[in-house]
Amino acid sequence: MRCVGWVRAFGVAVVLLAGLLGASAQIDTGPAASPADDPTSDRPGERQPGAPGVPISEPDEFESDEFAPFTRPGKFALWDAEAALLSSLITAPDLAAPLTIDQLSGGSKADPALLFGGFDVWRNGLSAYAGLHWAANGLDDDGLVIRLSMSNGVERYDTPIRTYRTTIFRAALTPGWRFKHGEFELKLFAGLDFESHNLTPDDVQAKWRGPHTGLRVAAEAWVQPLPELMLATSYYATTIASGYGFRAAAGWRWIDAFWLGPEFSGSRDEFSRQTRLGVHVSGLRTDALEWSAAIGMVSDSFGRHGCYARLATQFRP
Repeated sequence: MRCVGWVRAFGVAVVLLAGLLGASAQIDTGPAASPADDPTSDRPGERQPGAPGVPISEPDEFESDEFAPFTRPGKFALWDAEAALLSSLITAPDLAAPLTIDQLSGGSKADPALLFGGFDVWRNGLSAYAGLHWAANGLDDDGLVIRLSMSNGVERYDTPIRTYRTTIFRAALTPGWRFKHGEFELKLFAGLDFESHNLTPDDVQAKWRGPHTGLRVAAEAWVQPLPELMLATSYYATTIASGYGFRAAAGWRWIDAFWLGPEFSGSRDEFSRQTRLGVHVSGLRTDALEWSAAIGMVSDSFGRHGCYARLATQFRP
């Protein structure tokens, strides 16, 4: 049975990796925006994206409290640096949040590892993320936890004369510790962060062009104050472009099968910010997989608005 489980895990990992590699090919460049879409009119003294030294920010998908109690999109995902854009938050997502004996919490088996991945999209960007969450004492117990997260995304920014695109690859290795008391769980992480930005058209003088390394810290909390109610929150910060982001969500248990409720998230770095307000569904199980999805409204500091959508899954090999 364990052999079958690892075969399933390998299959899920292959699918998620394919999504990461294909993310850059799925974004629609679209037509150039009208002058009303030019962010420089709202940001006096700041040059247009693509000009030397004009970074962009994107939310990181590594800390999102997606799955309840395995609530994590979190996270990821937040900052870019070259086209004055913010991509989806949770885009990376950190999917491993609390687990309890409750059926909606992922069961009571003390599995040591969890695979997770997903997609996040809005009209100006697309990202895919995947990763591994490993716990020394099992996912249900206190102790050492290690998370490896990766994401790949494409950001687009339109001006009256040109469309700028930035492809961003991110990776983070963050060991941490899980604390649990009753229906409350807290996880703290700190580790290495990496980002690489490829610009189209290229700009060799751009500050955030190419690879960059830094340090990342993150915190995730989950609590079930009532049998029918869960609350989750996450926060992260990185030294790369001084980025940080958060997510807060509440969920009500529906037909003992999933959680449904509102979510609010935001991200910011040296050059831009993004906020989101939407509705999430999490903890929905189908065979060996647990699913999470969200949809809502997004806006950024460059006056752009639209809808976002997120789909994520996790699997215990």
